[in-house]
Amino acid sequence: MRSLVKALLTTSIISLTLTSCTNSTIVYQPENYMIEMEYKDNFKILQLTDLHFGQKDDLEKHFKFIKLTVDDANPDLIIVTGDLFTFASRRTLQSTFDFFDELEIPWTVTFGNHDEQCDYSISYMTNELNKRRTKGKYCKYIYNNNDSVYGYANYVINLIDGNDIKYQLYSLDSNRYYYGDYMGYDYIHQDQIEWYKNMVNYSTQSNSGTPIPSLAFFHIPLPEAKEAYELYKQGSPLVKHIYGENNEDVCPADKNSGMFQAIVDGNSTKGVFVGHDHINNSDLEYKGIRLVYGIKSTDRIYSDESMLGGLTITIKSDSSFECERIYHTYGDIK
Repeated sequence: MRSLVKALLTTSIISLTLTSCTNSTIVYQPENYMIEMEYKDNFKILQLTDLHFGQKDDLEKHFKFIKLTVDDANPDLIIVTGDLFTFASRRTLQSTFDFFDELEIPWTVTFGNHDEQCDYSISYMTNELNKRRTKGKYCKYIYNNNDSVYGYANYVINLIDGNDIKYQLYSLDSNRYYYGDYMGYDYIHQDQIEWYKNMVNYSTQSNSGTPIPSLAFFHIPLPEAKEAYELYKQGSPLVKHIYGENNEDVCPADKNSGMFQAIVDGNSTKGVFVGHDHINNSDLEYKGIRLVYGIKSTDRIYSDESMLGGLTITIKSDSSFECERIYHTYGDIK
C-alpha cells in the first residue's frame, strides 16, 4: 500500500483547495490538520462527554469519578466530545487539563454548545490546548490560528502502522448556537463539510485510491440520528439496532447541512460518536453508518445515575470496531 505518510512530504505541491462561502478560493496544507499516533491491533479509544465543569464544582470528586472509568477502560486515547465546561473559570479549565495530562494517556477534545458559556473565550481554550500539545506529549488537539474554516476543532488524528496510515479519527466542531433563519443549536457548516470531503479525498488519493477507514467525533448529533431513531421505533428494516435506547429527544440542529450525506458518499467514516443528549445511549446503524451516543461522564447539569461513565471503541485488525459501555455511580468512589 502506498504510504500516505511519505505522500505528506510532498505537500509543497499537493494541497487542499476549499471554496469559502464568499466563493473565494483558499488553499490549505493537509498536514496542518493532521496529528500522528502509533497504531496497534485493538487500539482502544475512550469517549468521555458532557463533563459540564463549573467554577463552583468539587473538581477533585469529579476527577476521581472519571478516573474509575479511565482505569476500567485502559485506553490508548481519550476523546472528550464537548461540553467540558459550563460557567467555568480559567482555573477550572487549567485544573481539568492538568488532570488529563496527569493521567499520562494521550487525550484530545472537541467542543460543545456550552463550552463558550465561561469567563473566557473559545479562543483562549484553543490556545491553552495548543500550548499543551506543543509543550507536552499527551494533548493531541490541534487548531490552526490562521484557519478560516468555520469552528475550532476540525482536525484528524492519523493512526500510523509503520509507514502507512491504518486508521483516521476525524474531529469536527458542531459549533454552538445559531441565530439566523432560526434560533437554536448550530450545525456543521458548509465549508467544514468541504474540508472533510477534501481531507477524505486527499487521503484516498494518497492511498492509491483506496479510502482509509475512519471514525468521526463531534458534539451535537446530526439530524439523521433523530431520523434513524424514529425509524427504529417504527420497526423499520432500514435501521439496525445495536444497543441502547433514548430517554429524551434527539436534539440536532434544525438545519440539515448535508454532513451525513458527505459521510455516506466519502466511503471512509463508518461511525459517528456524539454527546449532547445526556440520557440517550442508543447505537444504531443507518445507511451503513453507525450513529452512536457516548455515555455522560459526570452527574453535572442533569443525568441518569445508572447511565454515567464512558464508551470504549476498539479498532480491530480488520478495520471494524467494537463498542463497550462502562457504567459507574458516584457511590463507587473510595
